[in-house]
Amino acid sequence: MIFDTNILIYADRGVLSAKELIMSTQQRSISAVTYMEYVPFCRNKHELFVFEKMLKALQFTIHEIDHAISYHARQLVCQFALSHSMALGDALIAATALAHKELLCTSNSEHFGQINGLIIDHYLPEA
Repeated sequence: MIFDTNILIYADRGVLSAKELIMSTQQRSISAVTYMEYVPFCRNKHELFVFEKMLKALQFTIHEIDHAISYHARQLVCQFALSHSMALGDALIAATALAHKELLCTSNSEHFGQINGLIIDHYLPEA
């Protein structure tokens, strides 16, 4: 399962259900884009160290962006930018999930719902 950036942020902010979801998932992965989106949320080098340690300890796979993912993301932006406000990061994350045939876990399913073939696990954070 590929986790969208928002799931990691919820877990970092102490949302227990997000932490439990991550911990209960067997195959954990993120897109390189999620890594790059998350790093600016770290307030200092120690928080970045803790983030990287967590990724390693939980054996997250970080899927890099290759030519095929980049090309597919460009097609998604071309197809959905005007009609659905498809942003670069979301397009790359979706293309990564499709390329690796993985479920995408996100709380922002409205960003991805129009993409054919993408399987979404919609996460609802506790109130």
